[in-house]
Amino acid sequence: MPERVRAVLIRPLQIDDILDAVTDAVRVTGIETYLVGGFVRDRLLGRAGKDLDLVTVGVEGIPVLDRVARQFGWPPPQRFDRFGTGQIRGDGFVLEVVRARSEEYDPESRKPDVKPGTLAEDVWRRDFTVNALCQTLDGHVLDITGRGLDDLRAGILRTPLEPGDTFAEDPLRMFRGARFVAQLDFALAAGIIEAMRGQAHRVGILSVERVSEELRRILTAPHPSFGFHVLRDGGLLDVVLPEVSAMIGVEQGGYHIYDVFDHTMQALDKAPADLITRAAVLLHDVGKPPTHAVTSDGRHTFYDHPQVGARITRELLTQLRFSNDEIAAVCRLVSLHLRPIQYDEAAFSDAAVRRLIRDAGDLRTEMLDVARADTRASSFPTTQGIDDLEARMARLDAGGEVSHLRDPLTGEEIMEMAGRGPGPWVGRIKRALQDAVLEGTIPPGDNGSARHWLESHRELFTAE
Repeated sequence: MPERVRAVLIRPLQIDDILDAVTDAVRVTGIETYLVGGFVRDRLLGRAGKDLDLVTVGVEGIPVLDRVARQFGWPPPQRFDRFGTGQIRGDGFVLEVVRARSEEYDPESRKPDVKPGTLAEDVWRRDFTVNALCQTLDGHVLDITGRGLDDLRAGILRTPLEPGDTFAEDPLRMFRGARFVAQLDFALAAGIIEAMRGQAHRVGILSVERVSEELRRILTAPHPSFGFHVLRDGGLLDVVLPEVSAMIGVEQGGYHIYDVFDHTMQALDKAPADLITRAAVLLHDVGKPPTHAVTSDGRHTFYDHPQVGARITRELLTQLRFSNDEIAAVCRLVSLHLRPIQYDEAAFSDAAVRRLIRDAGDLRTEMLDVARADTRASSFPTTQGIDDLEARMARLDAGGEVSHLRDPLTGEEIMEMAGRGPGPWVGRIKRALQDAVLEGTIPPGDNGSARHWLESHRELFTAE
């Protein structure tokens, strides 16, 4: 067994181990192979990456992947024959190979007619020059477009061909452009935004899942607002997130110094880079445009906007194919986002804080993070009150009994005590028992105290 292979068995795999394995596989198979795309871009930027993109010329690169997978004991390659691509995964790494190709697109579809091509043909059909850089396995960089290295140094996203043509072929490239701006803090070359506006109408040919994945990546990027500003300026926000676009120009006043959209963008950049938290921040005020009113004295009001926003959020995330758990979590955070901000130590009883603990459940940290981001994007950015609330919540829920509050008595126990059959009255008694726990009258998990309390409130048994 080679010394390098013995070494990787006793320590985590490193990128150099993967590159050595690829080099070995290429030498054995004789397949002309290059590193390409985001891996080369990020490597030149000094950014660590575990996703490697390879391009082979003349033949498919599955044999290369197969040898690498067998060397490390990974599952065999997945094949995508229509596109001449394959992929392997293992130890946190992803290797994808594509055969150099030329493509022709049907104007009514994003599925291309793929044909084998030269390396140059493959490079010129890519989305941006910085993603079209290639590298030989011995480290030599190939800048076939002649602009990639200069654009990388300048931090510019430029399409290899005319941007209108590039985006017309595959409209998803517009969302990728927004994502790269959010991830890399690159600027768009002249003409990109105008081309996006001209091709925004073609977004309808894209699958919801592909668009949703790009939105997720923008949300968790280092500068999410940069990406959403590109979507707005390029006319894409109106198409895929009209509920967010509706925030633009909605004035607020009071504690706010921005309109609803700009406030949301400020908050988004201040939130932790967690998908659920960032999605909740993006949508926390989505209920403001439909609830906006101006009083006779000029005040802007948004009554019930958290609950209205939660309903809008559910519809929007369902359309974007978020999972049921993700939708439930984001909706709960949107509905709760104001309550930590409204916290006042003197006005909030322990029972009120316990209710908030119960309502947040496992999302307490995310709820407080959303509230902090919301506050930091206002004209009074201090979060001391939220910090105090967090400490009080921790004190009142030291054992987790409140955040994981269970019904003190089961429905069967309640019906047995009442001598009645099932009905809505059981749920009302359960809520009354929970309220008694939150008020501190019944200790959490104390079945005997719950029975005693209910016996002393037997009027609940007969209430309809």
